[in-house]
Amino acid sequence: MFFKKLPVTNSLADEPQFLFPGTRRWTTWNGYREQEFQQRLESFQGRPVHFLEIGSYEGASAIWLFRNILTHPESTLTCIDNDKFKSRKNLEHNLEAAGVRSRAKFHWIDSQNLRSFVPDNHFDFVYVDGSHAAPNVLYDVVNAYLICKPGGLVGCDDYLFDIPEDSSVPKPAIDTFLTLLGSRVEVVRSDYQLWFRKCDG
Repeated sequence: MFFKKLPVTNSLADEPQFLFPGTRRWTTWNGYREQEFQQRLESFQGRPVHFLEIGSYEGASAIWLFRNILTHPESTLTCIDNDKFKSRKNLEHNLEAAGVRSRAKFHWIDSQNLRSFVPDNHFDFVYVDGSHAAPNVLYDVVNAYLICKPGGLVGCDDYLFDIPEDSSVPKPAIDTFLTLLGSRVEVVRSDYQLWFRKCDG
């Protein structure tokens, strides 16, 4: 996740601009991630595109995407979350307060099950920010590749996330995926987040 904990608040008028009055949350947007999103996704702005995010938490990224990128009335965002952190109520409330609830498609499931109803080569952008355990990350990034359109983008948050003495973190899984896929993907950014493009063919 790209959030830091804050005290609970229901008054967000003085918070960053992506927020809306009436939203509830315990977290705040990280400016670095906002810059990455803006730079990598601006070509999709105002177009009838389809995004999917694995790990929605309380809706900060979803609200930002609807406000800044998914501005076309036919653009959509599919949210996959297993509600491990019991954030479903806040997520749905926040998207409703932001006026975008009807355009978000929710699936409260483990991300490993998403391909049972999501077609391959369908999404223009897939954002991977679910479980940080390496086996789950590998599963998510493979699925993200499969459901992303050729030429589309996949963003993996917390690529450099690390816990001392714990090898079950995202980076080894993502590195393994990139090694296996080789020329079928093009890495366009590798920092704390890693972004890659699904190559044609």
